[in-house]
Amino acid sequence: MSQGHEKHQQRLEQLSFLGKTLVRRSGAKCELCSHAHGTLYSIEIPPVPELPSEDHTLFLCESCKDVVETSKLNPQEMHYLEEVIWSDLPVLQVTAVRLCRRLRDKGEAWAAELLDTVYLSPEVEEWLSS
Repeated sequence: MSQGHEKHQQRLEQLSFLGKTLVRRSGAKCELCSHAHGTLYSIEIPPVPELPSEDHTLFLCESCKDVVETSKLNPQEMHYLEEVIWSDLPVLQVTAVRLCRRLRDKGEAWAAELLDTVYLSPEVEEWLSS
């Protein structure tokens, strides 16, 4: 087994230990869209720290996981960002801002308007610029 694969497996194992914390924090729902059906995944939001941390991890449904990890965007289904962008959870706000920026860049006026109104803490601003 390659050393890179082994490191990846160890990181996944470490992430699994965050499961109970993430379930409690999320109420066993997707932290982006709030759906409570299907499998939920622990997804780290870059830049990731050396050791997995709940402060850099979201609990997401498969659909939201795909949106965060790929370039697949369906603007009509992403209006949940209008609520989660105001979260007091920095990892959630960072993710919402990044997604809104991608939507804005694709010409979605509602995402551009939302970005114009949101207040970002210095911590979130720093995270977004890294």
